[in-house]
Amino acid sequence: MIIRVSPQWQVTIPKSLRARLGRPRQMEARLERASLVLTPILMESVETAERTLRPEGITAEVLVAAMDLVAARRRKAAAAAVAAGAAVRAQDAV
Repeated sequence: MIIRVSPQWQVTIPKSLRARLGRPRQMEARLERASLVLTPILMESVETAERTLRPEGITAEVLVAAMDLVAARRRKAAAAAVAAGAAVRAQDAV
């Protein structure tokens, strides 16, 4: 789906996509292989997530450990992307 980008880099998310996302108050934005990826944040804090997930046995400690793991994987992927970009630039310079 193609969407319009304003001169201020604002985008309007089409209704058809908004309906599927629900009503998140925040979204995480990141670049992934030259693509902008927006991920809705469904639970705004560890406390909210723990309250919601505690009945299933998921504690704050487990949530924090999981978030640390995800952050480490994203850092590793970002570093690999930077290294791959450097290799491409080095090949182009030859």
